[in-house]
Amino acid sequence: MNETIITFDGKDYEAKYNEKTKCYEIDLQAHGKGGLYEAKIAFKDIFGVLWKDTQTVQVFEKEKIKIETNKVFMWIFDYKDFSVKDIVEIANYEINIDEETNANTLVDVIKKTTAKAKDIVAIKKNNEIIYWGTVKEVQNDNGKLLYEFIIKYITNIFDQKVKLENQDMIKTVGIEDFIAKTITDNFISNVDKYMNKDYLEVNVKTHTKKQTSVSNVEDGIYNLHTWMTNCTQNYDIVYSFNIRDKKLVIDIENKSYDKELIDVQAHAISNYTEVFETDVVSKVEVLTSTETYTLYLLNNRTTTTDMTNIDRADGRSEMVYTENYEDAPQKALDVIKENSYNHNITFNMYNRNIKVGTPVAIKTKESVVHDTYISAIKITPKKFIEYTCGNIRINFIDKLLKERKS
Repeated sequence: MNETIITFDGKDYEAKYNEKTKCYEIDLQAHGKGGLYEAKIAFKDIFGVLWKDTQTVQVFEKEKIKIETNKVFMWIFDYKDFSVKDIVEIANYEINIDEETNANTLVDVIKKTTAKAKDIVAIKKNNEIIYWGTVKEVQNDNGKLLYEFIIKYITNIFDQKVKLENQDMIKTVGIEDFIAKTITDNFISNVDKYMNKDYLEVNVKTHTKKQTSVSNVEDGIYNLHTWMTNCTQNYDIVYSFNIRDKKLVIDIENKSYDKELIDVQAHAISNYTEVFETDVVSKVEVLTSTETYTLYLLNNRTTTTDMTNIDRADGRSEMVYTENYEDAPQKALDVIKENSYNHNITFNMYNRNIKVGTPVAIKTKESVVHDTYISAIKITPKKFIEYTCGNIRINFIDKLLKERKS
């Protein structure tokens, strides 16, 4: 008796002979993602001889239909228990995602709500959440129907001074784990249960160990939100928010996005502005309890401890302090890395959503390519989204020459 076994996507299927088509046939469960896949065929004839073959199967993935709408809605959650207070349509908005400057987001609503300061909001467009925030205040002018919401980015729910504890976790376990532990101890499992937000859940996805310490400490106390933002700028730690099982879940991870290529001439871009700055720290002296560590910046953006290196970059000197000498190299690197966080390029791009932190290569009209990253986003009802970039990796001498020419 003939037998035909087909192996596809890790499963074995027995094909049946169809008298009408004179073929062996089988219904396969298609792979969930489109692409080319191999089907391994094993056929045993009536003489017991086994024949094998491999055929390529192409799976087509159904295109998702996205229905565009101009309507934007805002969900308002009570900051105490995360219950839904209201769902309102937004009349006008200016969404700013920029943790470097902690910019405000402005939203106009033509409806009175019970929203108050510290409530949490999610703004949805085309049924996708494009912004999470926390209400700073709601303003109403002379009893008019228009209510203006002034909103901060969602990480501002941790804008609170906390006691410095478990700092060794940064070096031994990871920055993400230290932040998660701090959030848990102060906002979820606080001994003062009245202060807890039971709806919060923290999920650590990566573990980045660094020989560094919390930088904004005074008398053993520091602002958690400030430190979280510093970790985004210096160590690429990002915080993603979503709802799972009626909880507000915070994913903490060291995340790098695929680089985007943006051609100023080829893409739908307007209001392209490029600014060069020459005020850079090229020498950092780190004082410790035992000795001084000094780091120098080179013209190619690398660093050295050799004071006599002929490729040292021109710039100013900075002096900082850290208790332990072993923390000094990382402390010095953090100071020099701040040179890269000046906003150097801004542009408007038509109807394209790029996340904050995404590395981009921008090709200018002069065919010069700048390696940079998206540091801020402004979203309005207009189709064009405004992007701000920082961290342009060009030679500092080139900056000086360009400035002198102009």
